Formats: sequence, structure tokens, C-alpha cells
Amino acid sequence: MKELKKIIAGLEQTPSLLKEMLSEIPSTLMRKHRIPGKWCIHEHAVHFAKVQKMLNERLRRFMTEENMEIVPYVPGASTPVDELIKADLKTSLKEFSKDRKTFVKTLKRLKPKDWRKQAKHPEYTNYTPYIMIRHLLFHDNTHMYRIEELWLTRELKKK
Repeated sequence: MKELKKIIAGLEQTPSLLKEMLSEIPSTLMRKHRIPGKWCIHEHAVHFAKVQKMLNERLRRFMTEENMEIVPYVPGASTPVDELIKADLKTSLKEFSKDRKTFVKTLKRLKPKDWRKQAKHPEYTNYTPYIMIRHLLFHDNTHMYRIEELWLTRELKKK
């Protein structure tokens, strides 16, 4: 857990990095599905707000429940297919920024024992708040990379 401060700092910076990158992308590309069957830039961007709300709740449960069981979030499986494309980008980014600030503020108040609290997750053999936030940082970076890829690559091939 020696990287804890770096992970939290990365999570804290994501909303501004995302907003800055999105401000540079031409509006004509935002909803363009450059790879058939895959998300467009808009869908990747509004996904941040949805995930952050879910993780704020997960963190709250970590701190208030014993033997917590996680229900995995699978985009598209538990939500309408067109939910992300219909979401308002400006509203989603504001919600994401606000919810991420709340999340980071809570993280900074956790005690060492809180970071090791276990939850049951059907997809992972070990799941703690520390693993959750490390996973979230990787998640953030993956989606920001996908946005940049959809924006800047000349010719995309099916993946």
C-alpha cells in the first residue's frame, strides 16, 4: 500500500484531465462510432459519472457493512443499451467531478485498517478498498486512452 498517495492523487486529477482532453475534441467526433459495436467518445466520457456513483456507494458500504458482497457492474447488461449515448455530457462531467471529489475526500479520511477490509466479489479472489481504488485508476486511464485513440488515430481497425 505504499503507492496509496500516488493512486489517490491520480484519481483526484482525472476529472480535470478528462475535461481538458474533451474540450479539444471536435464535436463532430464525439458521437461518431468509429468502431462498429464499440463505444464512441461521448459514451466513454459519460461512463465516468455512472461508475463514480457506483463506487461512492461501494466505498460507503465498505465502511458501514461487514461481509459485504459486491454485485459486479457490467455496462450494457444491467442498463439500457442507449443509456450512455442519451446522457448529457456537460451534466455527466459535472456530476463526475463532484462525486469524485466526495470519493477522494472520503479516501483521505480512511484509517490503515479500513484499507484492508475485505468484501466478497464474484470476479476477484481478493477485494479491498485499496484494490478497488487501484482498479479505478487503471479504469480511468483505460477509458481516457480509448477516448484519445478514437479522437487521434487516422484509421481504426476492428478490434
